[in-house]
Amino acid sequence: MRTEILQLKDLGRMPNESINDTDEIIEVIRSYDDLLGQIQLPISFDEAEVLVQIFPESPFYDLQWDLLKLVESVIPIVDGDKYIQLINACPSQEWKDVLNIRYNNYKKSQEVSK
Repeated sequence: MRTEILQLKDLGRMPNESINDTDEIIEVIRSYDDLLGQIQLPISFDEAEVLVQIFPESPFYDLQWDLLKLVESVIPIVDGDKYIQLINACPSQEWKDVLNIRYNNYKKSQEVSK
């Protein structure tokens, strides 16, 4: 497993963005942003299992979209049932819903292109 993924695991789940965030949050944002930006696609399923656990409950300075892109990179390499299990492991209902919607749209686009 890549070092960046392990470091993200150590950082833990992203906090929620808040209007009351203090200046200290800038370092937290930088840490997540730097690590997410260093990861080359695609990632392995094992890495996706780690990353899906760090989705925030609600937005976190748009970094959740970078996380989503990484997790979705495993779609071509895993079967649908396994990907659904991955989605169901997401601790955030909001991002679980987003992942499900996007996966269903992906499946529909694949059916159309056949």
